[in-house]
Amino acid sequence: MHTIIDSSEFDAAYPDLRAISTIKVDSPLTSRASLVELARSHPADFVEFNPGDLPISVAPGAVPDAGMTAAETIEKIGMVNSWMTIRNVEKDAAYRDLAFGIIDSLKDTIERQTGEIMRREAFMFISSPGAVTPFHIDEEHNILIQLEGTKTFTIYSQHDRELASQTDLERFHSGAHRNLQLNPEMAGRGEAIHMSPGTALYVPPLAPHHVKVTSEVPSLSLSITWRSESSKRNCYLHQINHRLRAKGVTPRFPGESKMGDTMKIIRASAAARLGRVVGKEV
Repeated sequence: MHTIIDSSEFDAAYPDLRAISTIKVDSPLTSRASLVELARSHPADFVEFNPGDLPISVAPGAVPDAGMTAAETIEKIGMVNSWMTIRNVEKDAAYRDLAFGIIDSLKDTIERQTGEIMRREAFMFISSPGAVTPFHIDEEHNILIQLEGTKTFTIYSQHDRELASQTDLERFHSGAHRNLQLNPEMAGRGEAIHMSPGTALYVPPLAPHHVKVTSEVPSLSLSITWRSESSKRNCYLHQINHRLRAKGVTPRFPGESKMGDTMKIIRASAAARLGRVVGKEV
């Protein structure tokens, strides 16, 4: 089903730096017919599709309706400018075995560095030639495996607060959309990575990125994501900071003060427990 040919860079870089590995996937599950069947049987709200002729930087409300069903998008992906995501394909047993088998092959490195692998999920991306995925962030650890076609994946540092400010991250973790605005003067800070079949790119949590299909044939990719104790903790701290900022406090960034982070979590957890008790009494 899959062969990891080289993961040495991932082993050395995880979890803080982007890493390129080589993973070959040979499975009938990635055929167009299988994906059409998956899209038809999958819950409708787990399928997201968009027009492909989007700018790199676009507000969520400015994205128009793609105008086709998921199955139509897959069947016509080479003739229309569109891209789509089938989310949480691990809900299908066969796709779960494929995706989680890949993660299990990297389990020793992952668990040695960040402990238990939490909340595994998998996504299929199908994109027309030239399609653009706008500049955005994701909260999970992510390995993106290119299966068909080629794309340029431009990735930026997750530590660059001019690209994704502390308030951007607080809003995102509190429910705001993943898309960000990219100042053209800062676009050159990214690293453009060429992805062809077999390329597997590890993307650290919150590393901003945008993607463009460069092949004349459609692009097909498999994304496998997971959380770690540290990524979940940082997510919770950003949510706490978002609430503190709304009260006029200027909170410190997660990780700047371990003691301060711990106290925030203790107080927030105590307040949540108190709220549940009061709610029951009422």
